[in-house]
Amino acid sequence: MKKSRRIASWALFAIVIVAVGYGIALTRQGFSARGRPSLIEKFAATTARKMAVPSDYRKLRNPFSGSPENIQAGMEHFSDHCATCHANDGGGDTFFGKGLYPKPPDMRTAETQNKSDGELYYTIENGVRLSGMPAFGEEHSVGADAETWHLVLFIRHLPQIKSEELDEMKGLNPKTDVDRAEEEQEKEFLKGGEPSENPAGKTHEHKVKRETP
Repeated sequence: MKKSRRIASWALFAIVIVAVGYGIALTRQGFSARGRPSLIEKFAATTARKMAVPSDYRKLRNPFSGSPENIQAGMEHFSDHCATCHANDGGGDTFFGKGLYPKPPDMRTAETQNKSDGELYYTIENGVRLSGMPAFGEEHSVGADAETWHLVLFIRHLPQIKSEELDEMKGLNPKTDVDRAEEEQEKEFLKGGEPSENPAGKTHEHKVKRETP
């Protein structure tokens, strides 16, 4: 009994020492979101995330079949709502994704693909605390959101996504005012009209040429 207590005490002491050392290292390095999470952070976050998923959700299986129609629905929703951070191919290599801490996971790898359908569903619906992943779901009964299940199907599809699908997704991604203005200019040009010199609505400074007296 005394031996087990001694071992537990030494283990706790070692954990405290590691935590203190890690805290000192962070203080020196700063808390920039540009860095990569350490192994300790990654382990703690992964463990906490697994523990946070209720057992009712872990057991859930996708009620929708992986039909082309359902995957297409998931792709369209992903393109418009998720690709800004996760990228069309799920790799997370985007302007916003690179600025998050921790970085979005590569959804094509085992880290994501080995999760159960219910875990993926729960993450989309409820988000992940202390990360850039928001909660997209609303209050409803467990597993009732069809759009989220379509997203789960599309995430499963990401490892074998085709280049033609990625091209299609580019047209489904959110557009800025500049993008829309350029599209309108192209339409006018194809109709035989004159393209606007200032399609994006940008303002330019006009310098008045003064004649030398």
